[in-house]
Amino acid sequence: MASLMTDAQRDVFVRRVRLEMAKLGLTREALAERAACKERTLGNLLAGQPVRDTTVAKIARVLGIDLEDALGRDAPLIETAKLDGRAGEEYGGYLLAAYAHYLGTYIAYRRVFSDRNELFRSVYEIDWDDDFNRLRFFELQRFRGHDNRSVSSSHAGGIYISPHTGMIHLLTTFQGALRLVTLTKFRMGDTRLRGVILTQSDRDQFFQPATSVMYLEKQEVRRKNSELEKLIGPFGPTDPSFKTASEELARIETTAVLIAGLTVAKKF
Repeated sequence: MASLMTDAQRDVFVRRVRLEMAKLGLTREALAERAACKERTLGNLLAGQPVRDTTVAKIARVLGIDLEDALGRDAPLIETAKLDGRAGEEYGGYLLAAYAHYLGTYIAYRRVFSDRNELFRSVYEIDWDDDFNRLRFFELQRFRGHDNRSVSSSHAGGIYISPHTGMIHLLTTFQGALRLVTLTKFRMGDTRLRGVILTQSDRDQFFQPATSVMYLEKQEVRRKNSELEKLIGPFGPTDPSFKTASEELARIETTAVLIAGLTVAKKF
């Protein structure tokens, strides 16, 4: 039996599946095993392709997703959010209404840790988390493993906004490991959030602290998951967006982020 979901419903469902996978730390292989479906079938779904409704139901059941609720939410994020929400004091006590324009999809750019001439692109989603009363983020990324195979990875967590510093912090916590993205707020008429990521770089036998400047470009037009999937991962000078992204990252390194001993703070 083919899928009865519309394209819009499928996009909403896939975004929810990715978020739940990130929260639970589930790989595609692990989720496919729990849902008793083929990993290839799950990959097709995550790429925005139709799969059987029975498969959708099994995946939803494993992840605790209410299908009736999830498939009914195919309106833009900003229209489905409760604008009277307020984050807890531990997150900064901010009002959702003041940050409603931050909801949506972003393309993120940073440098590849192993190659200065290669950049990395990922996709971020920001929405409101009713369960924890906070803004939350979900990042979908893909990188090359030690055997040069493409490995999908995702991150999700809460968003902290200081009422004093004007900074936004996206924090991932998982089994004692932390990953922090710190960004400046939107400037008037701008669509970019600029800052730095602190994470861990995987080496053959150990991990090491790794950092890179980065920026998130908000997408004014909602795009299909299948389109976003094609953008994710490392890319080089032959990519049409490489020059613009590289120049922006260089500008951030010298003007927007203070790196002790390497840069002098300037007005951006």
